[in-house]
Amino acid sequence: MNAKARHHVVVKLSVSGGFLGGVDLEFVDGLNCLIGGRGAGKTTALELLRFGLGLMPDSKVHGQRRRNIETLVKGNLAGGKVTVALRTKDGMDYAADRRVNEDVLVSNELGQPVPVSLGNDLIFCADVFSQNEIEEIASDPAAQLELLDRFAGPKTRDIEKELESLRRKLEQSAQVLTRLDGEIEGLAAQASELPALQERLKGLAEVTGPDADKVNAAHAKRESRQREALVPPALQAAVDKVATDMGRISTAYRAAWEAQLTSAMEDGVNGVVFRALASDLNFFSAAVDEAAKGLGEAAARFGAAQVARARGLASLHAEQEAEYRSLVSTSEELGGRSAERARLQKAAAAAQAHATALLGKKQERSVVVGERQQLLNRMSELRDERFAMRKDVAGRITSKLPAIRVTVAQGEALGEYQQFLTDALKGAGVQQRVVARQLVQQLLPAELARVVSGDNLKALVESTRLPEDRARKILLGLRASGLVYEMEALDLRDQPCIELLDGDRFKQSPNLSTGQRCTTILPILLLQSERPLLIDQPEDNLDNAFVYDTVVRALQQVKGSRQVIFVTHNPNIPVLGEADRVFVFSSDGAHGSISKVGTVDHCKDEIEQILEGGRDAFEQRYKRYGH
Repeated sequence: MNAKARHHVVVKLSVSGGFLGGVDLEFVDGLNCLIGGRGAGKTTALELLRFGLGLMPDSKVHGQRRRNIETLVKGNLAGGKVTVALRTKDGMDYAADRRVNEDVLVSNELGQPVPVSLGNDLIFCADVFSQNEIEEIASDPAAQLELLDRFAGPKTRDIEKELESLRRKLEQSAQVLTRLDGEIEGLAAQASELPALQERLKGLAEVTGPDADKVNAAHAKRESRQREALVPPALQAAVDKVATDMGRISTAYRAAWEAQLTSAMEDGVNGVVFRALASDLNFFSAAVDEAAKGLGEAAARFGAAQVARARGLASLHAEQEAEYRSLVSTSEELGGRSAERARLQKAAAAAQAHATALLGKKQERSVVVGERQQLLNRMSELRDERFAMRKDVAGRITSKLPAIRVTVAQGEALGEYQQFLTDALKGAGVQQRVVARQLVQQLLPAELARVVSGDNLKALVESTRLPEDRARKILLGLRASGLVYEMEALDLRDQPCIELLDGDRFKQSPNLSTGQRCTTILPILLLQSERPLLIDQPEDNLDNAFVYDTVVRALQQVKGSRQVIFVTHNPNIPVLGEADRVFVFSSDGAHGSISKVGTVDHCKDEIEQILEGGRDAFEQRYKRYGH
């Protein structure tokens, strides 16, 4: 077999316990067909294969389908076990064991357990489709994207993992920015009085006479003293916060460690590993504690020095205040103004402190925004890379299947974005659904986020042509806590489109009949791949002509370069597809078993009886049609 034809193979399914207890299915590298009467266990065998390999549907995307399969497995496996032997495309043999409510346990060819997942497409994977799942793919854009990603390979999984990591980091930065926004808003309100206070102080500073310059200079120095007095305690608070936060980190870290790494683990059967881990953590913990202790000592030294500095500053201020009061006491006019001026100076100093803190918070926010922008840029790069892979796959499928056209448009699935805006605008005083529909058509999430964060009413009106009063309500509604950050990180899904040539024009798969939907998707599934293909009754909703013209011919093309396992009721598939192995299932109602295994010729009578309807039916058709 040439290098291009290397592929994974399911070697054997063994079931102990339950409805199929004692069944062993030894598959071949080619076309395997599972046939039998209804209730004989064919579908159960295929779903046990899926279960044993750990290839269950994603519960977040296909929750109901996963629950249905889990119910089937639990009802038919009971307390038994599934064992699946497999061989990777590189010739490595593994075995996967699994019971209900347990994870898959993988062992190598020496029988040694290995920490391997079979569902991550790194060493092995298979394509498994339940009954009616093929039809559902034709109408489900998310399932179509999954299908494209299967052909793209494991790189798409790496992209999704990094995207998920980026989403978590963006959520964390959104929490920090939401907190900073609240603090900035509060400080801005407190600092907003500063210009008015400064203006009133200027009016009080307009002193005439021979001592005017001297008096005005004294007033300016007094204002400076008011601001200076606020600096030492503010610096002390900042230093104390750093030391306190570090102490909390040290305490929280130790608590988390002790909660996870218990003495029972250290004394247990795998204690040697956990005692070594505890030793490593002790080393790290000592470094954390030392850092916390050092910060605490440094903060204490700063506090002690700050007390002396503050005392010295207060002494200087007292002398300077005495000189100021002596100066203003010589004039009744100045004395009258001094009390009012002192009050305004104190208020101005407080407002100035808030303005200074505001500047610091804005600088802190700028750093977080910069880091967040890097995350957003990386997310955009990954989305572009993912789209390019999907577009390439779509082109390859189209080139191989002339009657099928597959395209994908980047970021054009607007449903989730529209629903987000509909929910966000609740209580904003506008028609949520109507407005959400208008917004998604005009502005991408990142664009709308910039408009909202900048409170840019003009840009919103120009982009949407909405009345100004309605646009203002939209801005207010979308400025709710954290919404703008969630909005700018929204991932607009790519929009796939799978079409079937019907007559002289292509029709989109959701608009096709049930049979046409299967006619569209099944040929894609049958394309060359290194993964085994497992399908339950692929012929459902298909006419025999299509089964022969498309399914059988596709099977003939991939045989030898891809393993196929079909549960089927259609004789054309095993007979005309020249199945390499046929498994005949039977049941006494309580248990299912394999009554016969072999080639098509070896199982001819069973195929004739089960799939053709018996010799009499076959002969009657021959008399009627002459073939």
